[in-house]
Amino acid sequence: MDLAVDEQGLWVLWGSTGNSYRLYASKIDVYKNTITQTYGLSTEKMNAMGNAFVSCGVIYCIDSYNTKPTTINFAYDTKTGKQWNPNIQFPNQYGYLSMVDYNPRERVLYAWNNKRQVTYSIAFEEH
Repeated sequence: MDLAVDEQGLWVLWGSTGNSYRLYASKIDVYKNTITQTYGLSTEKMNAMGNAFVSCGVIYCIDSYNTKPTTINFAYDTKTGKQWNPNIQFPNQYGYLSMVDYNPRERVLYAWNNKRQVTYSIAFEEH
């Protein structure tokens, strides 16, 4: 389970290891401490998932935590329900991504990569 924050608020992300290989994301109402929406995302096309983060209401999945470089190969827009493969190369210079989180104030990704804190600048594009 992982907590994530973006411009839309607080999220909880978790995976299931059953036959469906699903990723779940729940939006949390921080004032009522309740779940307002849960998304069950079909990720069968991925061999594995290394990490996930949320940015601007879009859930992004990184293919591998230990491949150099790796790829952001899954995205799901919670506003539109659109799912796609952005196929974005993601540097994994130290070879072990144990955490990736988006900071909505600074609009950067923070990662914990093989005992090092790493910051990734990102640019957004409308799709």
